[in-house]
Amino acid sequence: MQIRRLLIYSFALLLCSACADELDQLPETNILADNYYTTESNVETTVTATYNELQALYDYYMILWGEIPSDNTYIQAPNSNGGARPLEDFSWTSTTGFVSSIWENSYEGIFYANTVLEVIEGIRYESEAVKSSRIGEMKFIRGLLYYNLTTIYGDVPLVLKVYGDPTYAFDDTRTPIAEVNQQIETDLLEAIELLPQNNSTGRANKFAARAVLARFYMREQAFQKAETQLEAIVASGRYSLADMEGLYGVENEGNSEDIFSIQYASDLDGKSEGNSYYYYFTRPDNDGGQGAMAMESALYDLYETNDRRRELINETGNVYYIDKWTPSPSTSVGDGGDNHYLVRYADVLLLYAECLNENGKTTEAATFLNKVRSRAGLGNTTATDQAGMRTAIALERRLELVGEGHRWFDLLRTGTAVETMNNFFKNKGTGMTVENYRLLAPVPQSEVDITAMEQNPGY
Repeated sequence: MQIRRLLIYSFALLLCSACADELDQLPETNILADNYYTTESNVETTVTATYNELQALYDYYMILWGEIPSDNTYIQAPNSNGGARPLEDFSWTSTTGFVSSIWENSYEGIFYANTVLEVIEGIRYESEAVKSSRIGEMKFIRGLLYYNLTTIYGDVPLVLKVYGDPTYAFDDTRTPIAEVNQQIETDLLEAIELLPQNNSTGRANKFAARAVLARFYMREQAFQKAETQLEAIVASGRYSLADMEGLYGVENEGNSEDIFSIQYASDLDGKSEGNSYYYYFTRPDNDGGQGAMAMESALYDLYETNDRRRELINETGNVYYIDKWTPSPSTSVGDGGDNHYLVRYADVLLLYAECLNENGKTTEAATFLNKVRSRAGLGNTTATDQAGMRTAIALERRLELVGEGHRWFDLLRTGTAVETMNNFFKNKGTGMTVENYRLLAPVPQSEVDITAMEQNPGY
């Protein structure tokens, strides 16, 4: 879907969802401010729409993009998920569904966030604290989405306002990534100032913004800045590692480890608020599991025998399935109720250990790595120097976060993607080679065809 058409479509959806009795109206100049956004309720509808785009992104696309191109997992089901198969063999193109879907959902979320930010100052809220939080939430989501977009595509159009006529929303060019990066940092820093320490379930808080900002800084190799943000989360004392039995499943949502989760719910709004995690990712069974995402056996072999996380892996016919999700309680395979951890405390501890190690504090880094290992029933790390600690932390992230959409982005962030995957394919004897241009996805062909955007090299 082209960007211009996307914004018209998003705007029309927004109006239709909130004003069902005015379906015959078309977008016109100033309709955004003058005809619709007059009450707190109007704005809250768009805030919800912004969060809904996170639901759409993390129900499928961002999880598989973070796992399948890596040495963690592969598409196991032979006749399913054909749309995800190019992620496994690095054959995606500018017309691959994943390429366009992530772009579209991200810009829809940015459109909604921009809309809220443009109108909210002129709207009376019963609570100024809630109003301030909503501004922070929209800046958080916009910063997160641009962080994802620049990680996946590189230069992308930077859009920070809503146009009266949506057909003129873009000047048809990609913004240099340095400029987008400045906006990411600005959005997340402002979000930290505006967001509360506690927020209602499913809404971003100050610590979620700090964690995403730390990931951004680490991608930019600004480890001291990242350490400062992560230290604030750890030092707050607000979070702790949950017991293994209380980490996953609908019944354990909102546990002590949950810093920010994408929310899903079963049997709500015509079964439209659930997810498909169990259906797509777990082993084939009578509860609807499709078994599409299986763990590489080489990764399973890296778990120590007494590692409690092995209990989350099920072996069926010499195939290893990750078992972190619960079946849908209804007959609808897309009605799962599990939330998705966008930020959880174990992730923060391992990122913090990584920053400490990169900043020359290897002994201190071991302390936080060992917290995660201890929860898994393991002894302290044997790594003692910086290089060894770097390797130990990277392994622990694989073992701890597998299936949650982190590995490929970790490889990109650390600059080890091509080397790691080429060694992986060599060891498997596949004959595959990952070229450097694969570090970025192509711009969707639908955008290149109607704009002045240049395609990423290699595509």
